[in-house]
This record gives sequence, structure tokens and C-alpha cells, in this order.
Amino acid sequence: MLKCAACGKFLASNEATPCSVCPSLYHKECVGVPETALMSGEWACPGCKKKVRKGDSTPVKGSGSQDAEVATSRRAAARAAALAPPPPGVGVGPGFEVQGLRHELAECMVEMREFRKEIAEFRVSVAGISARMDGIEDRLEAVEQRHAGPAAVEVAELERTVMQLKLELNDREQEALMSDIEIGHLPEEKGENVLHAVTVLAAKLGVALEERDVVFAERLGVTQGAGAGAEAPRERRVVVRLARHHLRDQLLQAARVRRSLTATDAGSAAPQRRIFVNERLTRVNRQLFHHVREECRRLQWRYSWTRRGRIYARQGDGKPAHPIRSVADVARVFGSG
Repeated sequence: MLKCAACGKFLASNEATPCSVCPSLYHKECVGVPETALMSGEWACPGCKKKVRKGDSTPVKGSGSQDAEVATSRRAAARAAALAPPPPGVGVGPGFEVQGLRHELAECMVEMREFRKEIAEFRVSVAGISARMDGIEDRLEAVEQRHAGPAAVEVAELERTVMQLKLELNDREQEALMSDIEIGHLPEEKGENVLHAVTVLAAKLGVALEERDVVFAERLGVTQGAGAGAEAPRERRVVVRLARHHLRDQLLQAARVRRSLTATDAGSAAPQRRIFVNERLTRVNRQLFHHVREECRRLQWRYSWTRRGRIYARQGDGKPAHPIRSVADVARVFGSG
């Protein structure tokens, strides 16, 4: 599209005034030429006229045959541009405008077709990537399933093995305590002889117990002192290991028969508190037995007891006795609720 070198506006080819020296085009009114004037082929624009010496038609620069050829080629290009038909959309009549609109619409259609082609190629690429991702996910899931199955089974088997080993270890520890008894609420005095107190208690239960029948007798834990204005500390439990199993069984049986044994019966001036004589349990079994007793109290079961280190529970008379070795047995016997 042609533009005037003076005002910068577009101009039609039939209105263009070409310079014979440079390829610039001008409106006639922009260079002071009347509209009705006929332009000669030797007309030069104001810029080119300034480069020519006054009184002489010879340019300051560009003398020689080469400069003449350049000037001639420029004049020919300017004339061809001036005489060329106007481009689409540039004209003086409605026909030129319609032709320009058609040309622009055709270009838009071509661009739209290229755009749709690119969109189709993009969709094909996205579909290929999606298919590859689906394939990778399927393969990953297959690998996870292939490795998860045996691993889960192995972990479950290891957990069962560990649980079984814990139960066996607890049983071995309980077997080591088969000759032990535990006495609770036996009055504690400063400088006492625990062995003598145990033999006196056994005599009250009707069991003849000599010092040679006792391997050791001691209290568990550290001594608890009473603070100012505080209640007297609780007695520490007494642990007794007997030389023979049958002596332990005799003491336990006598304690079950005479449940009302108190500190006074043991020859102590301490307050009237019932003395308990029980089997000595491991820490695991002691916590488990406490749990069983709480469940029996909650569900109103009548009986819970221990025998030779084993824990049992029974709902009532005529009901079966349930052996309990673990927390899982508690859930099985009493239910999860």
C-alpha cells in the first residue's frame, strides 16, 4: 500500500507524484503542485532538489556512469509503482472496497483452515500422550499388585509369629514364678522381719511354714514416706518364693477358704484391712488380669480367677470357663463392645 512521503497518509496510485531521483511518492498538494498540472518525468522532490547545486543540474554526489545507472533504475521503479493498479481494499470506488473485503475474507478462511489443522494435530498428540499415561498407570498398578500380595501375606505371617513368640515368652516367665505368691495389705513396719511376718500369717491360715521352706520373702518397690498432714502410705506388696510347689498350693487354698483374714489376725495393730494372698503373675498377665476383671465388672460376669498362672473367666454358675491368654482373647470372650 502506497504512502505519501510528506504527510505519511495512504494515497492512490493515480494520485501519486513520483520523484525522478528517489523512489518517494507524494500528494500533489503536499509538494505544492496544482491538481490539474501534468507532471514531467524529470520532476524531483524537495529533498532531492536540496542536494543539487544552484545554477547547476549536476548532483553534488554520485557523478559517473554508476551513479547514472542507479538514478535511472530508481526512476523506473518509481514510475512502475505509480502506474501499478491499486491493491485490494484501496481504491476510489465501492468495487475496490468489496474486492478488498473478499481478499481479506479469503485470507481469514485460509488462516482458519490452518488453525483447525493445528488443533486437530494437537488433539492427536494429546490423545497419544493420554494413551501412554494410561498404559503407564496400568503397568504400575500391575507391579504394585504383584508385589503387594506376597508382601501383605508375609507381614501378616510375621505379625502372627511375633505374637506367638510373645505368648511363649510370657508363658516361660510365668513358669519361673510357679513357686511364688504375692501378699497384699500386709502391714508394713519399720525394721520389720518380713520372713517372720510371712510365717505368722501362714500359721494363721493353718499351714505350717518354716524358715527353710522359704527361698526369699521381700517387699516390692521403694519405701513411700508420708508427708505432713497426709495419709499413711500404702503397704508395699510382699513377694514370697517357696521351696516346693505344694506349699504354695496349700497357702493359696487356705487363703481362698479363709477370705476374711485381716491384719489383726496376722498379729498387727494396723487398721482392719483384708489381706490378700494370690499367685504371683508376670507384668503382662497382671495387666491382662486387671483388664479381665474390669470387663467382668462391666458385663456383670460373676467369676474371674487365676490358676497356675492362667487367667480364667466365667459368666455364672453352670457356664463354661474361658481361658484368656491375650487381649485378642478378651475381645473374643467379652466382645468388642
